[in-house]
Amino acid sequence: MTDEQLLLDAAKAEQDGVTSEHNKYTALLIYRYMPLIKAKARCFKNPCVESDDLVSEGFLGLLSAIRSYNPEKGSFAAFASTCISNKMKTAVAKGSANSLLVTPLDESFIEAISDGNPGTEDLIILKEQNNEMLKQVDELLSEREREVFYLYISAYSYSQIAEKLGISAKSVDNAITRAKAKLRNCFKDTEQ
Repeated sequence: MTDEQLLLDAAKAEQDGVTSEHNKYTALLIYRYMPLIKAKARCFKNPCVESDDLVSEGFLGLLSAIRSYNPEKGSFAAFASTCISNKMKTAVAKGSANSLLVTPLDESFIEAISDGNPGTEDLIILKEQNNEMLKQVDELLSEREREVFYLYISAYSYSQIAEKLGISAKSVDNAITRAKAKLRNCFKDTEQ
């Protein structure tokens, strides 16, 4: 049975109110795509994002693909692969951005955790410090710079940001350049 047929049967079962049949077809699709998700997670491996988190994001991407697939726009396999990759790219971008934001203020704290396995209290402190850092970023950047910067670290391209905010790609580039300069200066000051 093809992916597209499974999706049609799942949709029909859902429409008929036969939840067990719908779940069966969805489970078959998940079973088929888990090897792809795991392979992509290995490709996107990043020190800022754990492999299990990438697999979870890929799984969410697959579920999104299952819910929103339109057969008129191509094969499910290509659509699912794109959805899975996009969720993982976003997770990596957010993880990398968060680690960049946290590192300057948290270096001494992280070094204090000698076993590399922080306890609950340490994680709470780290989260509070991260929230404080994000608050400083919010205060430091202008409203436009914040909008652009957060979209940028969420893996949006310059053209996607420009379209989403109704500004030119050059304005996006300028806002990101200003935001990076401000953040670099702020972090340089906190390291001293």
